[in-house]
Amino acid sequence: MIPYAHLTYFCLVFAIILPMIVAARRGLANSKWILGATVVMLLVQYYPKVQITRHIHWPELVPLAAFGLYQWALIRMALTKRLPGGSRWAIPLGLFPLIVSKFLPEIAPQSQFGFAGISYVTFRALDVLWAVTDGVLREVECLDFLVYLFFFPTISSGPIDRFRRFNQEWRQTRSREQFREDFDAGLPLFFRGLLYKFVIATLIERHLLETTRTTPGVIGAVEYAYTYSAYLFFDFAGYSAFAVGVSRWFGIHTPENFNLPWAARNIREFWNRWHMSLSFWFRDHVYTRFLITAVKAKWFRSREIASNAGYLVSFGLMGLWHGLTGYYILYGFYHAALLAGFDAFSRWRRKRPEAFKGLAWQGAAHVITIHVVVFGFWIFSGHAWQPRSTGVVTPAKSMEVIPEDNVMMQQ
Repeated sequence: MIPYAHLTYFCLVFAIILPMIVAARRGLANSKWILGATVVMLLVQYYPKVQITRHIHWPELVPLAAFGLYQWALIRMALTKRLPGGSRWAIPLGLFPLIVSKFLPEIAPQSQFGFAGISYVTFRALDVLWAVTDGVLREVECLDFLVYLFFFPTISSGPIDRFRRFNQEWRQTRSREQFREDFDAGLPLFFRGLLYKFVIATLIERHLLETTRTTPGVIGAVEYAYTYSAYLFFDFAGYSAFAVGVSRWFGIHTPENFNLPWAARNIREFWNRWHMSLSFWFRDHVYTRFLITAVKAKWFRSREIASNAGYLVSFGLMGLWHGLTGYYILYGFYHAALLAGFDAFSRWRRKRPEAFKGLAWQGAAHVITIHVVVFGFWIFSGHAWQPRSTGVVTPAKSMEVIPEDNVMMQQ
């Protein structure tokens, strides 16, 4: 069952939340509700069978459970310093199931390994692995780790929470007033999700997306780029609003994913506003680590070159994270080039403090940013590589997982 896509899913969610409201009136809104709700929803979401090999079909719960136990074993070995090859192998080993799930269908088309949301769950697991190998976490309880990994409102497509923040909240018993505050905060997010995903995104998909996709020529490509960008935003922002709102009802303050991204005035600011949980994950765990290592080891002549290389590595990995198709990788390198170019422009501008000031420049910067971002989404959509007779590749279909993984920003 696809989360936040069908009436049945919402009915199940409310069937769990309604008795929790009664319990909350007695001050019993505690971790048992989170644990119980997650178990129930995982059983519902992952009961269908998937084709492991040509002749073997298992419920999707099997690879889900195997993944959780595998990652927990890595955590324990990292905590006890028993990882084969030492801590330098922790991240490659943590990535191994995701790599298999991406490459196995390419090697054996009739086989697959994985489950819906494996990309996002892998990033949560890596967050814990890095914290352990860095010495930030010295103890991790198995139940805490598994609940964090598979917390049902965010399992399929984020937002990506951080373990230390999540762990402080999920075991708390909320008072009646705290529950009311969380419930009141979650309601507008839930209704925003309804508006974005089931009204605006649905109208765009039904009345504009297919028409513009089949329109020939440059004009058709431009129309499709802007239509697809609008659809992508409202569909994914709607999903994220549902996930954050439902999380809030369970007392988990999952971070927001969007902060008025179309108001950005440069590409760096845009990536600080779009799919923020994943952007900041890449910034902290990939870009920053690469930059620190490169500068210390003197891999490049200057910090600026190291920074640009960091963009290429981070966005290249982000493209591969979306899929092995060429336009995903091209999309990643496109944004790496944009950020490197903006950094060069910023350094040039700092030497000319009087240049590019005023409302006219701010307006122009805003318009330019929108155009370059939309062009990137056009690349991401694969529109230029799709036969005109095929159906629309929408975010929900083209990503297991989805949308934008965005990276780095300020230094």
